[in-house]
This record gives sequence, structure tokens and C-alpha cells, in this order.
Amino acid sequence: MAPTLSIFGLTVQAYPLLLLAAVWAGLWLAARQARRLGLEADHVYNLVFYAMLATLLGARLAYVLGNWSAYRDGLLAALSPTPTALRWPEGLALGGLVALIYWLRYRLPAGLTLDALAPGLALGMAVERLAAFLDGRHYGEPTTLPWGIAMWGEVRHPVQLYEMVALLVILGLLMWQSARRAYGGHTFALFVALYAGSRLFLEAFRADAALMSSGLRTMQVIALVALLGAIWYMYRRRFPAVGSLSEVELEKIS
Repeated sequence: MAPTLSIFGLTVQAYPLLLLAAVWAGLWLAARQARRLGLEADHVYNLVFYAMLATLLGARLAYVLGNWSAYRDGLLAALSPTPTALRWPEGLALGGLVALIYWLRYRLPAGLTLDALAPGLALGMAVERLAAFLDGRHYGEPTTLPWGIAMWGEVRHPVQLYEMVALLVILGLLMWQSARRAYGGHTFALFVALYAGSRLFLEAFRADAALMSSGLRTMQVIALVALLGAIWYMYRRRFPAVGSLSEVELEKIS
């Protein structure tokens, strides 16, 4: 682990620094893909930027309100950049709402926009996984395999690196098939299916995975649902019901 990095004599936290790099890399690639698909790159930048800003502000505000007794006598403490003082579910809900409002305001084509975002998401998430490894977050189960990493007193699976490699492979597949996509939204659906499939498998190696009351790993259940949903969506788009085909499509079949 290397939770801090020395840059030009300054010691900085590795996770926040690489998280910023992940955002930049993801936005750069998403904008590049947007131009290839005939979209305005500025809309992709703005959509992601506003959504992320709303997510961070919403997560911070939700944490402050949920712990109001600790901040009531010192409101300035609510402005401190504490990365652990965030409530992500509420933040993600607000970020999603802001993204939806921007989407509808500028009438962005849903399928093409999602296709532009998919490779950037894969790249950004891969960089974030490297940051999590350096910071010791989301560590793996103990192992005796030769590539195990000493972390928190035991030799463990470097599950963060497993996930990073999986995301880079997914990125390569998305870039390879982007010119062959059959319909708008295909690249994004493929990303969801591939990432959900990788999480379904790799979650078994994580030591800090959240568990449901039944003992099942929460993320594996979510990943399975996402995987099946993405496969169903791609199947329905590839083989639509006859009643849903347009007259032009029916003529092509006949």
C-alpha cells in the first residue's frame, strides 16, 4: 500500500489525487467518444460535471443533516473536505436527478449519450480501483497464492487489481466493438453486462463485502440483476417482437 505520494517534495494523499485523475481520464475519453458519435463533447462534459458536483454536495449535506448534533454548534465544520463524511445513496440520488434534468433540458439522445459515456466509465473506474489498492480500501480475502499482497496483517487477494484488470479488458472490448454497435445504447448495455458479470465473480474475493440478512453478498445480488437486465435488453433490441417492428423493418425482413 502507498496511501501517500511524494510529488515535488510535497506529501499528498494518493486516493483523492488518483480519484481526480480518474474523473479527468473518464471525461476525456467520453468526450472523445461523443465526437466520434456525432455528439457535442461539451454536453458530455457538462452532464457528468453537474451530476458529480450534485452527488458530492448531496452526499455531504445528507451526512451533515444526519449528524446534525455534531455540526449544530460549528457549522463551518460542515465545509471541511472530509472524504469519509459522505452519505453516498442520497448523493447519488441527487446526482442522478440533476443528470436527468440536464438530459431532458437539452434533449440529448439517450442511446448515443450512454454509448459515449460507457468507455469513459470503464477507464475512470479502472483508475479508481488502482487508487483503492494504494489506499488499502476494499481489501481482499486472505490467500496463500504467490501473488497475494500483505495488507492489514495478512496476505490477501489484491482484489482491487483484479477489478482494475477486468475493467481495462472491458474497456478494450468496448472500444473494439464501438464501430460495430447495432443500435444506440448497445455499447452501454454491453458495459453493464460485462461489468456486472465481473463483479458477480470477483465479489467473492472481497473481505469487506456487505452481506444481506440471508447471508448473500449484496453486490452479487445487484450484479446478477443488472447482468440479467442488460442481457434481456440486448436480446430484445437484437430480436424485437414482430408487433413492435416498424413498417420499414418489416419490409426488410420480408
